Amino acid sequence: MVAESRWVEAHGLRLHYLDWGGDGPPVLLLHGLQDCAGLWETLAEGIGGRYHVMALDHRGHGDSPWAGSYRLADYVAEAGAVIEALDLRDLVLVGHSAGSKNAFIHVAEHPERIARLVITDMDPDALNPGSVAMISRYKNESDEYPSLEAVIERLRSRQPGSSAGVLRSNAAALTKPAAGGAGLVWKRDRDVVTRYDRPDAWASLPRVSVPTLIVRGAESTLLTGPVARRMRDAIPDCRLVEIDGCGHWAHLEAPEAYERALVDFLEG
Repeated sequence: MVAESRWVEAHGLRLHYLDWGGDGPPVLLLHGLQDCAGLWETLAEGIGGRYHVMALDHRGHGDSPWAGSYRLADYVAEAGAVIEALDLRDLVLVGHSAGSKNAFIHVAEHPERIARLVITDMDPDALNPGSVAMISRYKNESDEYPSLEAVIERLRSRQPGSSAGVLRSNAAALTKPAAGGAGLVWKRDRDVVTRYDRPDAWASLPRVSVPTLIVRGAESTLLTGPVARRMRDAIPDCRLVEIDGCGHWAHLEAPEAYERALVDFLEG
């Protein structure tokens, strides 16, 4: 199953998304900070026979245009505008990292089109030592790489459990040829890192009124076990799954276990 590149006018931008097609219920996938729609390929291919799977490139990421503002409120509004523009109903909304925060805040405010919500390894805190360390690294590293192999090594350092095939696919999805054709450059606006804000979002969780799954990588330093359990208890209808042998990028390090957790939640 090959995804089609499509575009949607939403929140003042012409945004890119991938569409794997399918006649089943719609699933919209939201990536995290610095990532892109293409990183959902393995999951999309795994569930594509049963669902109509789409993955958005948020503003400043992937093949979507850069923008003047990258605040959390922009991403939340953007997610809602895409759902409206595509007229998605009875939607399964799945996020990873910052995409999860965009998703659960949107659902708290506008649950009417949402059937189920999946939060992947994201906390609601304003200050988190794990995320501070991650964003500090993003700010200090180069956007340019001499080769695809160099990108693969960068990804291996953040998602060491990923297979060689997943790492290579992810590296290709996240980069494009640099100007002049020498090496590769990360496909995102550096300002998405320097301008992103992290307001406290705990107040949104009790207002999430749809069945919710939280997936945590058991080795994650961003979403700790105690915080994940507190989130589960704050959301009225929520279950928590912790996947062994992986960290923050659970859907890329343990794709089979992640898909199994998702399908069990949706169909169990």
